[in-house]
Parts: sequence; C-alpha cells; structure tokens
Amino acid sequence: MSQTPDVRPADSLDPGAAARSSPRRRAGGTPAVRKVRRWPLIVLRCVITAFLLLTLLQPVLAGMFITGDVDLLDLHEINAHTISFLSWLLVINTVLLWRPGRGPAWPIALAVVVAFLVQTQTGSGYSRALGLHIPLGVALVAGATALTYWAFAYRGGRR
Repeated sequence: MSQTPDVRPADSLDPGAAARSSPRRRAGGTPAVRKVRRWPLIVLRCVITAFLLLTLLQPVLAGMFITGDVDLLDLHEINAHTISFLSWLLVINTVLLWRPGRGPAWPIALAVVVAFLVQTQTGSGYSRALGLHIPLGVALVAGATALTYWAFAYRGGRR
C-alpha cells in the first residue's frame, strides 16, 4: 500500500463534478423548475373548453325538446355522441399532459371517470331512465366546469 497522502479521488480533480451530480440550482440557490412542454396544456385547454360548451348545450337542447320542439332530440343525440368522443379525447390529452408534458398524473384518473360517466349518461338516455339521466347530467356539467377551471388555472412547472 504505497498510496501517497496527496492523491485525491477523481471527483475532487474536477471542480464541476459536484455541481453536475447535484440537482440543478438557480443562481440564488433555489432548485430550478423543470421545463414543462406547453403544447399538451394548450391542446387540453382547447378540448376541455369544447367539452364544457357542448356539455352546457345538452340541457338546453333537452329543455327545448321537452317544451315541444321534437326535432331537437336528434341534435341532442348528435351532441351526445360528440361529447362522448371528446371525453375519450380528453383522456388521451391528460395522458399527453403527464407524459411528455411533465404535468401531474391525477387528471388522467378524473378524465377516465368523466369518460365512463358520459357513457353511462348516454346509456341512461337511450333507455329513458330519466331518474339517472338528469342528475348525472348535472354532475357532468359540474365536473366539466371544475376540470375546465383547473386546466386554465394550472401553471405548468411551478411548485
């Protein structure tokens, strides 16, 4: 063991090694915020806005149908299919917000629940189970409003 005392480990020879191995820090010593991709959030905001607007249109179409304009039932059905499509597109967009967008993962679960509730809503409408169809519609409007609020309040990359 002929090791001399002035031999230092390889890490101490490179002064930048400690800085590279530790988490990135800003000049003030606070941790740097990870860079978030904006496009998944922008797409999510577009899809959730369309979803909310069409969901808000549904009770209007139903009310006009109930008051006697029978032709609006077809438009109510077309709008329901569009909402169903957008609900699954919402699931895809929340996954894209999570990866590669580096956003939170919890909106995925909420979007899946909303998509299944939309399917339940459509089924209860076709079976004319109004005892389930109307309260579920109210819950979907509330959920879509809350999810839209979150999508526009969310600022990616901030902790």
